[in-house]
Amino acid sequence: MLSMLKAMFLVVTIASSASAQSGAAAGSRPTFGASAGTEVLRHRDFTGKPCLTVTGSARAHTVDPNLYDHVITAQNGCPQRIAMQVCYYQSRNCIAMEVPGGERKEAILGILPSAKDFRFEFREKF
Repeated sequence: MLSMLKAMFLVVTIASSASAQSGAAAGSRPTFGASAGTEVLRHRDFTGKPCLTVTGSARAHTVDPNLYDHVITAQNGCPQRIAMQVCYYQSRNCIAMEVPGGERKEAILGILPSAKDFRFEFREKF
């Protein structure tokens, strides 16, 4: 089943986004990573722009302001439903999300005390 899924990791930090680069030294085996644009395996609209806009934010609880929800927001600008998996960066702590065409969806990735900053990555399923 994994061979049928094409997925691309996109690593996101709340303060800034980071992209991995691939390269190979002379005579060594090539290493494969995300391209400099990190836009390779994404659903795209008719103009070539990615369909999903995915952001993350930390939202403090009202009762305990030192407890934060890590909220993932996905906006789908295309007509088709897109399924994706969102994980904490380099972790197996993941959630599945499906965003209907033309809609916006929020999900809570996790709840942690005193942790405003977090990193996450997502994969679109094809």
